[in-house]
Amino acid sequence: MADSGGAAGLEQQNGLLHSGQQSTGNAEADMYKKRLERSPHDAEAWLGLLRVARASGNDELLYAAYSSALAQYPGSGHLLATFVDLELSRGNKSSAETIFNSNLFNVPSLELWQSYLNYVLQANVEAGVEVPPENRATLMDCFRLVLDNVGFDRGAGQIWIDYINFINSAQSHAQYDEQQKVELLRETYQTAVAIPVLRVEDIWKEYDAFEAQIDRKGAKQQLGKMSPAYMTARTALREMNRFWDAIQGTRPRHGLPQPPGWTAREVEHLDAWKRYLKWELGNPLRLSGTEAHKRVIYAYSQACMDLWLYPEIWIEFAEYYASIGQQNEALAKLQAASGVLPQSLAVQFAYAETAEKMKQLDVCKQVYEGVIDRQRSSIEKATEKYTRKLDRQDRRVERAAGSGKQPDSGGAEEQPDSDSDAGDGDDVDDSVSVASDSDGGESKQRRTAQQVARVRKAVERRKDAIRARMADELAERRETYTLTWIMYLRYMQRSEGIGAVQQLLKRSRTEPAGYMTHHFYVAAAHMEYHIGKRPGVAAKLFELYVRNFSDTPEYIAEYLNYLVSSGDDTNARALFERFHGTAAGDSSELWAMFADFEYNYGDLSAIEKLDRRLIEKFDHESMLTRMATRYSYLNVDCVAVSEFGFPYRKDAPHEPRAARGLGVREPPPADVGGLRVRADSDAGSEPPPHVAVGSVTGRTLNRHQLLASAGSGRFAKPALGSLQAYAPVVEPFVPLEPPVPPMSSGSDYRSHSLHSSGAQFRPLLEQGDVLSYVAAAVAAPDTSAFDALPLNIDALLGAVMHQAPAGGAPSNYRPLSYMPWASRSDSQPHPHAAYPHRGGRPYTARSRSRGRYGDDGGHRGGYAHPARHAPRGGHRQSPYSRSPGYSADGRQQSRGPGPRYHDRPAYHGRP
Repeated sequence: MADSGGAAGLEQQNGLLHSGQQSTGNAEADMYKKRLERSPHDAEAWLGLLRVARASGNDELLYAAYSSALAQYPGSGHLLATFVDLELSRGNKSSAETIFNSNLFNVPSLELWQSYLNYVLQANVEAGVEVPPENRATLMDCFRLVLDNVGFDRGAGQIWIDYINFINSAQSHAQYDEQQKVELLRETYQTAVAIPVLRVEDIWKEYDAFEAQIDRKGAKQQLGKMSPAYMTARTALREMNRFWDAIQGTRPRHGLPQPPGWTAREVEHLDAWKRYLKWELGNPLRLSGTEAHKRVIYAYSQACMDLWLYPEIWIEFAEYYASIGQQNEALAKLQAASGVLPQSLAVQFAYAETAEKMKQLDVCKQVYEGVIDRQRSSIEKATEKYTRKLDRQDRRVERAAGSGKQPDSGGAEEQPDSDSDAGDGDDVDDSVSVASDSDGGESKQRRTAQQVARVRKAVERRKDAIRARMADELAERRETYTLTWIMYLRYMQRSEGIGAVQQLLKRSRTEPAGYMTHHFYVAAAHMEYHIGKRPGVAAKLFELYVRNFSDTPEYIAEYLNYLVSSGDDTNARALFERFHGTAAGDSSELWAMFADFEYNYGDLSAIEKLDRRLIEKFDHESMLTRMATRYSYLNVDCVAVSEFGFPYRKDAPHEPRAARGLGVREPPPADVGGLRVRADSDAGSEPPPHVAVGSVTGRTLNRHQLLASAGSGRFAKPALGSLQAYAPVVEPFVPLEPPVPPMSSGSDYRSHSLHSSGAQFRPLLEQGDVLSYVAAAVAAPDTSAFDALPLNIDALLGAVMHQAPAGGAPSNYRPLSYMPWASRSDSQPHPHAAYPHRGGRPYTARSRSRGRYGDDGGHRGGYAHPARHAPRGGHRQSPYSRSPGYSADGRQQSRGPGPRYHDRPAYHGRP
């Protein structure tokens, strides 16, 4: 294909898929086109269309598909790089260069810059031929351009390596050229190792080898100078990898930006970007101002490309530009965002305010006028769309009545007016009267009538659903339209004064009826009162538009609030009396507002009359609720809480205070099964009552609650059906007989034979599990034989002092040498045998007379475990004697008396 078929063909086919063409000549492409007409942001449909277009071999369809896709996603670097590669593969170099010139500096895509670098390399390098000097200069400029723009990208490590290899490939023809090459390589290496890019470790290794090859003595100095920067970059890269793993893990599979639907995955993706941007704003690399700003700007640019349709990212980007003093760039960024998101009020208002700060008032007016026009057009289009749907349903009934047949449920085809007029009600009546002479005619007439009735009923249901959707959508669009007018009103007041506000208010009267809500007129009236200082004009504005919003309780409440705040008590009472009997008067908020006014500023007779009217009008009101409201102010409602007990009563009204005019706080949470739950939450099978069933401190309990029966409805009942039966597993107790091993002193414990009464312990000693042997012997009920045995205690304990329990030692395990009986003399009785109920410590008068920790390290009233009070490290001395301890091999070692246990630092572990 000729070179002219690229960019020119792309421009000629722009919008082809959205034009009036009905078919593209490809069935699968037509299917994707219909999907995109219904949902322009269907990314799967876009990718499917591009795939079909590439495989079709139809150049017209191919360029039309890419044109429409790039118009929908102009910031997608992947789509641009894919299209450039496609054009280069087809030989359309001019088209590729046009795309580079138009998008390279506007789309911060590493993939697009890599395509540009490959294109330049292919144009200037031939395989097996040395690069000419002029081509080498071009390639050097290209590498520097790429690295200046995306060299600090996380994935730019390979570009840095290619650049270093390209420098190395240069042939040096003189000593001066070689020296320049070395300096350039050193500068490039030092720049690359200080940037957190992938493969930075490989670059550092190459730099290490490079310096060692140049000068072994000076290499240590050069590497030492760059080592802190490299370590900082490597640490930052590890942190970046975590951020980017979160970003890429939550990114859509297709990779194309989507409008926010606020799903959990989309919110997580947005939060991942926010965390990364916050990290970049913190300047973790400790760069200078210019370099730090460059990194942050690039990060925000990447975020905007990924979150293309999220207004907050564009606004935050512009705010960052403004924070570093680049106001023009901030305005340009918001201008670009206004083109990407023309329906975003946040972007448009931020754009107008930024222009206002820079005194570009013409831009402000253009922005506000453009938003108003677009919002008005959206209301008109929505109205037309739903009107067509309603008319289509009416024609279904007409066709059913005229043909006597039930139309197809899809019945969306538009029929000409002549066809719809062919069968009206009179024709049906005539046909019925003609056919009424026979039984068949009467049966047909009944069937026709039944069919028409069924169709009419189905149509009415559809029309009700359409009207509901229409009302919801139009209400949302009207609020948006009204908000735009209010923002415009504020701008005009700031820039041109109250006179411009009055002119804008006159212009708003020419708007179609029903397009604006009452909020705009309330804002205009308050602006007249606060800015113009003309309360009379504000009151006239309220009175003027009360005719349009007489059935809107919110407008009447705002009008009443204005009269009360401006001190016009007479007109405030007159307004309430005028509307309390209308539809707006059914609002409890209006009555609550007027009651609050009377309670604060009215006389007692008027208050009593109002209370009687309130009790008669609302079922939830009573004399008690009225008293509770009267005897309160703002959030001070101690009478309702403490004396009337409204938070604890079922018969108390549960509406919010603003709705019922009752000064009662929300009920406190109740204790249900040990958990603090709110009164309106579920607990068990039924919601708990408005009763706090006590707290740990007992502050919410009183005498009546404590004396109430257990079956009282005032207390939350546990859901017994949700409880599960618990059957603990009880292991049978098997008593152990005390061992009687007749061992002689000085012999090895493994070589001794056991007495017949202790034969069950033989496997323990044969396996070397001496610790279990000693524990079983100590726990035996009869220890007289154990104490009388001529055991070689030194050899026995020496073997078990460092033996860990079976199955591995826990973290807090201590060997047996830490036990209190490890160094006891043979003359002392065994503590576990003589005093099992004391925990193994003899209960003596000495221990009673001592303090918490006596000289012997004991605990008052019983045995204190030495592991809690002995020093860390080393062997612990027995609290019963100063006898020697034992070394790791079982031999005795002499130890001095040492400090007492209570003089040593306490250790709170367990053996």
